[in-house]
Amino acid sequence: MPDDWRQRIIELFLRETGEVYADVSLASLNIPKWEGNLLLIDNETYPEAESLKGLLWSLPFLEDGVRVAAFVVEQQYQSHGHGSDAWDHLIEHAQSLGKKTIQLEVKADNTRAQDFYQKRGLAIVEKLEHYYQSGLGYMMRGDIEQHLA
Repeated sequence: MPDDWRQRIIELFLRETGEVYADVSLASLNIPKWEGNLLLIDNETYPEAESLKGLLWSLPFLEDGVRVAAFVVEQQYQSHGHGSDAWDHLIEHAQSLGKKTIQLEVKADNTRAQDFYQKRGLAIVEKLEHYYQSGLGYMMRGDIEQHLA
């Protein structure tokens, strides 16, 4: 991934979640190429890095699960259905592969994201002390079949 695109992702996470990601951390994410990953791109400004308005990165996890590694949407594009559309796409793809569970980590103070995930059937299953640089996180997990109901 080009340097300017990695920097754009780092900026998105900092601005939208308050979390600081080092370039080396981003580069070390082992994100596979599969249909469970999406980028929200403004076609009018593409191929500039600033055209990236959001992303959903996930990966197959354990035998029958999916783990969301990164999910962010720029604030001005939130509440327009983009996050929901990305989530639905991920769930439909995961279900087509026979995946049964979905898991992710979220900052404890990111209640808006927690609400989003809870509406989609995820529940907090574990507190993660010092998981994030800024402190407490939660592991959330749910059944994929509940998401499409």
